[in-house]
Amino acid sequence: MLQPVLAADDGRVARIGFAGRMMDALTLSALQGAELAVDEANQQRGRNGSLIRFELLPQDDHGSANMATHVAAYFVKSGVSGVVGHWSSDAAFATAGIYEQAGIAQVNFTSTSSELTRRGYKTIFRVVGGTSDVAASLGDAAVDVLKGERIAVIGNDSLSSKALTEAFVAHLATRSKKTLFTAAVSAATSDFNNVIRSATEMQADVIFFSAYVAQTQAFLAAVRRLNVKARILLNTGATNQDFSALDNGNFYALEADIPPEQCPPRGAFSQRFHAKYGRPPSTYSRSAYNAAGALIQAIRHADSSSAAQVTAALHALRYTGLSGEIAFDKAGNRVNPPYTLYHLEGGSWRSVRSSAAVPDGNARCAR
Repeated sequence: MLQPVLAADDGRVARIGFAGRMMDALTLSALQGAELAVDEANQQRGRNGSLIRFELLPQDDHGSANMATHVAAYFVKSGVSGVVGHWSSDAAFATAGIYEQAGIAQVNFTSTSSELTRRGYKTIFRVVGGTSDVAASLGDAAVDVLKGERIAVIGNDSLSSKALTEAFVAHLATRSKKTLFTAAVSAATSDFNNVIRSATEMQADVIFFSAYVAQTQAFLAAVRRLNVKARILLNTGATNQDFSALDNGNFYALEADIPPEQCPPRGAFSQRFHAKYGRPPSTYSRSAYNAAGALIQAIRHADSSSAAQVTAALHALRYTGLSGEIAFDKAGNRVNPPYTLYHLEGGSWRSVRSSAAVPDGNARCAR
């Protein structure tokens, strides 16, 4: 439910909106990452010469494009300096015009549709890569690491899964690889038996599951039940789940991050997060922390809570986050977004390849 609009505080309070489907545990973990960024910024208040205080305004958009527009209107009325989210690409598309008209930056950390940053909006930013970036990293992993020769793709009927499947197939073509088989099931189903059987009957050696993590448990349960021998490649977000009971030695997942061994400060962040919330952070906690941190730095650089000035500062931003340096191109895409491929081993995800690798083994990331 929308809360009453807060009164302005002489221009030295910067409000940051956060929007997502709050009933989702992963969304809650992301909200907590953004909260931690705001809390730490307020603890540092004055140390860097800025007296601006930050407030986080979380709103539940129910994962609905229609509800997202009401949330966006509330953020405009509340005079937010910027927004972290929305969670889904559908919600981000639905609200982009509202934020553009109001001059409010929308900093995405999960909605990866490349189309969103192709429409010429000045207020759209993304701290992770777009669909084309994800697809390229997944395709390269399927070919170079998993050694796929007969690659199948199984997804669902959501816009994001369809777009990722299409981009993945297109990238494989640039690698002189053809997709053996593609299939899409309902985004609400837990029955993957028929599509998995079809892929195995065609002797797929790699199966990429392009849907959101919410269906991954049921998908992998079917893989285990049907005794599938193919290597399984999972979309971003999968490493947040416990699949140890289903592990067959062939599960791989991509994440939009730097591996922990290359970013020692991630350990300190995890400790602070656990101390505050009593549980470890998810990949989305770190991404939301990055998004909120980028907004906070832009507000400080602008020395203003004015949304227009904050948006201008974001376009010139260089922010060191938990996934390395974050900067945006003219369209709002993150420049050189990192990706890491993980392999499930003994119940733990171990990094096996990263696009963020650096000579000394330590990427430049947040303290």
